[in-house]
Formats: sequence, structure tokens, C-alpha cells
Amino acid sequence: MTESDRAWAFGGILFGSAVTLSAATWAGAAAGAALTGEDIAPANPVTVYRMATDWAAVWPHSQTASAIGAVLVDIAVVSLIVWGLRWAFRWFRNPSGLATLHQVRELTPKYAARTATRLRVSLKDADPKKIPPRDRGVLLGDHLPSKVELRGSDEDTYVAIMAPRAGKSTSLAIPVAEEAPGALLMTSNKADVYAATLASRSRIGHAWILDTQGVAQARREMWWDMIAQAETLEGAERLASHFVNQITSEQADPFWSQAAGDLLVGLFRAAWHDGGTVRDVMKWLADPNEKAPMRILYQHEPVLAEQVESSVNIAEETQSGIYQNARTAVSALRDEKVLAWVTPDKTKPRFDPEHFATSRDTLYLLSKKGGPASAVVAALADAVFTAATEAGERHGGRLPEPMRAVLDEAANICRIADLPDLYSHLGSRGITPFVILQSYRQGVKAWGEVGMDAMWSAATKKLIGVGIDDARFAQDVSTLTGAHYISRGSYSKGREGYSYSVGEQREQVLDPAEIRSMRKGTALLLSTGMPVAQIALRPWYKEKAMAHIGPQMKAEEKAITDRAITAYEERQAARRGR
Repeated sequence: MTESDRAWAFGGILFGSAVTLSAATWAGAAAGAALTGEDIAPANPVTVYRMATDWAAVWPHSQTASAIGAVLVDIAVVSLIVWGLRWAFRWFRNPSGLATLHQVRELTPKYAARTATRLRVSLKDADPKKIPPRDRGVLLGDHLPSKVELRGSDEDTYVAIMAPRAGKSTSLAIPVAEEAPGALLMTSNKADVYAATLASRSRIGHAWILDTQGVAQARREMWWDMIAQAETLEGAERLASHFVNQITSEQADPFWSQAAGDLLVGLFRAAWHDGGTVRDVMKWLADPNEKAPMRILYQHEPVLAEQVESSVNIAEETQSGIYQNARTAVSALRDEKVLAWVTPDKTKPRFDPEHFATSRDTLYLLSKKGGPASAVVAALADAVFTAATEAGERHGGRLPEPMRAVLDEAANICRIADLPDLYSHLGSRGITPFVILQSYRQGVKAWGEVGMDAMWSAATKKLIGVGIDDARFAQDVSTLTGAHYISRGSYSKGREGYSYSVGEQREQVLDPAEIRSMRKGTALLLSTGMPVAQIALRPWYKEKAMAHIGPQMKAEEKAITDRAITAYEERQAARRGR
């Protein structure tokens, strides 16, 4: 809005207010006069003018009653005008130049509730006005400066980029996980989100925990049949890709990783056909001269068998290199503790991705760092995505209750190679991915420039928090915030003295330095089809509805500490017993 537009708008508001107050004054005076039985003066501009110049002449027999009536009605009307202006300013004005509340209205409670009734079968017949906040969608924060709650829907896809200690867990991961309406997939390299949500999520469904590296010191209470993912050739290829992805480098010759991937695909398929386990795959990998897997493949899939054999039936040195690369890719499975999580165990319940997709269960995938160990996390997360997508198709295109996937530290511990491509359709299947990164470059390192750009473009809701020190990324965000017009005054001196003039200039709403130095607890929201908005994040410890998290988090953190102490003492006792 230009300066002239603002002047016209202000003039229109003043004129409308004056007319309204004049009418209110006459109405109040007329009401007071009617109560005393006096005749009412006609309502026209002449009467209004006479009331302003000679009140007693207009209301000669009820001066006091008419004056009291006019004052009371004027007070009421002024209050309404002030309320209306505040309401209008809240919805249609933002001094910062960022999105007004009206521009992001589709994220406000009323609109969010309507969207939720469309996406969730359990809310199909619910009154949108009576839907509790946690069921309206994914909590983003409060719009600034209006402080109205904003929520995304469960058909959106999310990417959040925030520096360490900027509130990724307290303001994003924990609230989004705590309010998940259906199944919840959570990845993390820390135990804080797990400790905060375990008790409450366990009350509404079963909590499955994969903790191969002792992040939460959780004892193994489940197993997952990893070989079941190789039921189809595509499934075997995806399973192999998660392991090979850990050894793939842009500088290295792609021949070795591709050949290792082909070998793993063949071995996974052979194990599935033979009813084998991951242990069989590891045994076959240890001996390049083992003929059993090729014999099984020729019996069931001769074309694949020929392809795999042609890849490895070459010079001994090259064959040795291919097998060694494959062994490096699955090196995490050398550890018996890790291997136990992905092989059959009659004493533990089996995790079934297909059942999980339509349940209200929670799957915690915990890993301390990237590398081969995180391949198991990526493989299981991908298995859940695949099962959820197929379940959505069986339910008419999308899951009846949305499944949320909060992928904290996804670039390190959940590097699904084609996650950027999955982003383009997960939301439409009732799967709500929420990837949380420390920086844009972290995503580039994991998925490459093209992959990260694809994920960034496919995300319909993007959150940018404080501590963005990447100058190029900050400049890109600054460009997306757009520009606005501001008035600048200037003095000049001439022969006739000093003069003052006002002109309009166009400048960026936020420059890169302002984006970097945003106040802690705030973030920028880039929502598809809307201008960039600024929001205040809502950490769980400030929410009355999440007050229960504090005690249960402390209790679980104490349990983690106790388990860590016990594990340490057991190791020390084992060393002394040698």
C-alpha cells in the first residue's frame, strides 16, 4: 500500500467514524427524549448541525435525558469502533511488512479446524467450532504481531532449518509428536524427545523402540524382519540403497558402490526366497566362493541371477573389491547387538510396518551418529513409508488418520536417498513428514544440491529459525521475504530557507543480517501461496495442555540414567571377570 493509498484509507475511516458518531448521538438523544415523552427531532444533517451548535434548541424539554442518552450511545459506539479498528489492524496490518493475519488466514484456528474435518475420518462429522486445538493440525506457532495460533494441515509437508539450541526439540519435535493423531515415526540422535513423549504416547498405543547404539539405553523389546523388505525386487533395491548410500561419495568411482548394491540386491532376494535371515546374507558376503545364493536365484529369478553373476564373476581383484565394498556398506550388521534387532526372535514381538501404519503406535528410531549404523534407521523408516503409502491406497488414497514422521537430524541418521522425491506425494497419502535440519548445507551434504532443492521446493511449509549463518541461504530467504514501500523525509536548504519533503522508497522487508539476528523464540514461516510470515514458537513447557510432559520427562531421564549406570557396571564386572 502506497502513501497515497494509506491517506485515502485513513480519510475514509475518519469520515465513516464521523458519520457513525453523528448518527449515534442523534439516536441516543432521541431515545432519552422518548423516555421523557418529548417529541423527537427529525434525523437529518440539519438536526445534527443544530445539536452541535445549540443543544437546548433541539431538545428544549429533555436536555438532561437526551444528553445522557447521547453520551451512553456514543460511548458504546466508540467502543465498537475501537474494537473494529483493532480487529481490522490485527487482520490487515503488519508494521514489519511481513504477512498480515488475513494473508495467512488459512492457518488460523477456524480454517485449520475445517481442513482437519476433511482429512481425518474421526472428525468427519465433528463441529469445527468444537474441535480442540491439538486436533486442528500441526502446531507452527503464533502469528506476529497478532499472536493468533497458526497450524498447518496433515496433508502438508514440512522442513525446518534451525541452528543448535534454537528450539528444534522443545518447540517443534516434541509438540508435533505429542499431538500426533495417529501413528508416529520419530528419529533422533538424542533422548530428549523420546523421554518427553514416551509415557503419553504409550497410553494411546504401543511404543516400539529401535536403539541400536544405546541413545536411551533401551533394552531390546522388538525385532524387525529386514529381509521381508526384499519381497519384491524394488523392495530389495531400496533396502540395498540405504546401506550403499552410506559409502557413496561424489569423489569416488561410482562403479564400486553400484556393483556392491547389485550384489546386495541379489543376496537379499536370495535370502527372501530361501526363507533366510540377515545372518545368511552376512555369511554369503564373507565368502565370495559361496554358490548357495546364486543357486537360489537361478531357481527363482534367472534374469536377476545372470545380472548379479555377471557383475561379480570377473577378475579376482575386482571381485574382491566389490565384496569388500558390500561388506563395508553393511558393516553395522557385524555387531551382534545390532544384528539382533533385525533377525527373528521368538521371545520378542515382531514390528510390522503394515499394522503400524494404521495404528496409533509410536516408533522411536534412535541413533547417535551417521554412517553404517544409521542405515538400519533409514531402512526401517523407508519400510514404514512404503507400508503407509500402500495402506493409504487401500483406504481410497490416503490414511484414515494421518501418520506423522518427525525426522530430527534426518541428514545424519535417516538418509533415505530419494526422500526429496517422496516429499512430493507423501502428504497426499496421509503421511506428514517433518524434516528438521541444522542448516541448508547439511541437507545438501546428505542429498546433494539437486536433492535438497527438490525437498525444499516440495515442502509446503518451511520454518527458518534463528542462527542462520549461511550468507547465501540468508540472502535467498531475504529475497523471498520481498520488498515494501517506506516513507523517508529529507531536509534541503535553498535561498528561501529550509524545506522538508517526504518520498517513498522500496526496500527489502528483511535483509540477511536481520534474518541472522532474529530474536530467539521466533521463526520465519514460508507457506505455499502466502507471503512470508513471522511467528513466535510455542515450546511445550509454556503450554498448559502439555504440563504433564515435565514430570514424565524427568522420570524417563532418571530411568535412562539408571540404565546407563547398570550397563556401565555390567561392563566393568565383565572386564574384571576376564
